[in-house]
Amino acid sequence: MFRAALIGKDIAYTRSPAVHKAIAEVIGVDIEFDVFDVPYGRLDDAVRSLLRDYDGFYVTKPYKTEIKRFIDCAEQSVNLVRCADKTAYNTDGAGFIRALGRNFNDWQASVKSALVLGTGGGAYAVVKALNDVGKKVYVLGRSNVNAARLAASCDGAELYANQQAELIVNCTPLGTAGEDALSAFCVLPSFKYAFDLVYATHTPFLRRNRDAGAQVADGKDMLIYQAIDGDKILLNGDFDIEKVYEFVADRLAHGGDSEGE
Repeated sequence: MFRAALIGKDIAYTRSPAVHKAIAEVIGVDIEFDVFDVPYGRLDDAVRSLLRDYDGFYVTKPYKTEIKRFIDCAEQSVNLVRCADKTAYNTDGAGFIRALGRNFNDWQASVKSALVLGTGGGAYAVVKALNDVGKKVYVLGRSNVNAARLAASCDGAELYANQQAELIVNCTPLGTAGEDALSAFCVLPSFKYAFDLVYATHTPFLRRNRDAGAQVADGKDMLIYQAIDGDKILLNGDFDIEKVYEFVADRLAHGGDSEGE
């Protein structure tokens, strides 16, 4: 039995167990997947327990950068830890790029610049992924200090000051409870593509961008892809990512929507 888990805060909504159990089903592995909803101040105890009792664990908000206190790694943001050797990974960036390609067929040719909203662990992964594929990236956060730190972490990324961009990505949790990320950041919906890491199809961010003519996508495909990449690492697997994706996406579509990581 392979034991894995997800650690985060205020994540009772998560559908990650369903995603990983579907992955395990299609590749023929028995898995136990647990969720650790950990309040501030209890992270140390939770991580010690995970490192002792599990094969690997995924990390979500708000601990993707704080987890580095326990794991010696070069990653700016961590979403996966392999317990046997305390090795940290980030599969969010690769999952994000695959999700863009699945939802927006021509995005690589059409997007020269992107605006990323937020400065947390998810934003770090998205900025780096876009930067790595040659896109100009602008960063906008509720804290100028954090936004400047994020921009400085990737060569060529800049603070947003109304520059033109074809793609906008919401990397904040705004939208999970009906909040409007565009209004919160005082950004007008004038983009060709809009991607929301929030895993709900009807956020105000997506609705307003769609009404303005943008092609839009939520974070469910990114959730699936980053989980597949992560399980390949944890299981040392050699399976076809796209075939596994098709099975998992179909299973989620028929077994309930996915609203969280």
